[in-house]
Order: sequence, then C-alpha cells, then structure tokens
Amino acid sequence: MSGKEKRAFDPLRPFTRLIRSIRKRALHRKFGEDWNAKSAFQNRSYASYEAYLEHQKAKLETHDFADYDTEFRKELRERLAGLDVAWQGRTALCLAARIGTEVKAFLDLGCFAIGIDLNPGKENRYVVQGDFHELQFAPKSVDVVYTNSLDHAFDIDRIAKEVLKVLKPDGLFIVEAVQGRDQGVNPGFFESFFWKNIDELIRVLEKAGFSVTHRTPIARPWPGEAICFKPAKL
Repeated sequence: MSGKEKRAFDPLRPFTRLIRSIRKRALHRKFGEDWNAKSAFQNRSYASYEAYLEHQKAKLETHDFADYDTEFRKELRERLAGLDVAWQGRTALCLAARIGTEVKAFLDLGCFAIGIDLNPGKENRYVVQGDFHELQFAPKSVDVVYTNSLDHAFDIDRIAKEVLKVLKPDGLFIVEAVQGRDQGVNPGFFESFFWKNIDELIRVLEKAGFSVTHRTPIARPWPGEAICFKPAKL
C-alpha cells in the first residue's frame, strides 16, 4: 500500500483537516489581507515584526506536507543533479525549510545539509529553529544556500545581506521563485512579499550583491524559475 493510500484510510485525517481549517480562519481574522504596494513589489501589512513572526510560524499548523515531502524531494533532487556542481561533501543551508524536504534532497546528493525555519516542528532531525533575516551561522561557512521562500520575506534586502554573510566567496545561492502578478499569479495567505515578475526579483538580488549564473523554468511545486546566483566580484 502506498503512502497516499495509507493516509487516505487514516480515520483521524478528516478531524485533522477540520482543526487546520478552523486555525486558518482564525488567522485570517487576525492578520487579514492588507498589502502595501511598493512599485514592482507588494508587502503584507503587519503591525510589527513580532506579528509577522507569529503569522509565519503558524503555517506548519495549517498545512499537510506529507505528499510534498515525498514528491518535491524527488523533483528538487533531480533539478539539483542537473546542475554543473560536484555536490559530494558540499555544505548546504536551506532557508525556511519547514519539515526538511529540501534538506533531504541535498542529503541525497551527498551534501552536509541543514535547514532553518521559524517553526520546524517537534523533533525535526533536518531543520533547526532560525530566522533567515538573522542567520546564526559563521561568516563565509556555507557552500550553497537554497530557498524557495523569498515570498515569505519581511525584508528582502536584509535576507540578501545575511546570505552574503554566510556564503563562501565562491558559493552558490539557489533561489526558486514563483511567477509574479504579470503572469497572473497572486500571493496566498501566508506569503508576505510578492513581485510583478521574476525579473524584478532578480534585479533586487543583483543590487544586493549577487550575479546570475543560470536560469531555468520549473513547473513544481508551482510555475516559476530556478535561478542560480554567485556573489558578485567587487
């Protein structure tokens, strides 16, 4: 019996879904859907940084990542394997890694990998608690930084500075970004930062000190692009 079939017969699954739905409605009432538009970008309105943290931490309570953990692990592993990178023995840091799916993909390729998340859940072997606006790792200590969660940023410039801090001078920053509003995509309830299109996001990261080395379209977990950056040479 497959993992999906086992979950389909879980007698507690309807109850769990109900609890998640109730929790999500309560969050909607608390945080609303107010956004501030700044030229090519939108930022969700929060009363404070603490409110932002509370909102983002709650995502784990309202989502079922079981299928994602199996399917996206394989999808990402194949994408990474297609890059011209010798993965064995590299150090990889995954930002906003939730339950650790991205970390597992890097481990599959032979990396020493760890993730951070505001709320990694209980007994998570792959992800430690952390904020990608303030990374707790040593400067110039990481070969690869990966994220597909820049649409959950509070301050994109601050995140870019933190990545530059921990990344080795010849390191690789991999961003997987969903298409933007120009492509008919709108942010979901837990997104806090959104763009008109991916080119605008790239321009922000280039201004912060990165240069693009590779771009490729992706279809899952959503239509978008995988973009590889290197720290720009001064």
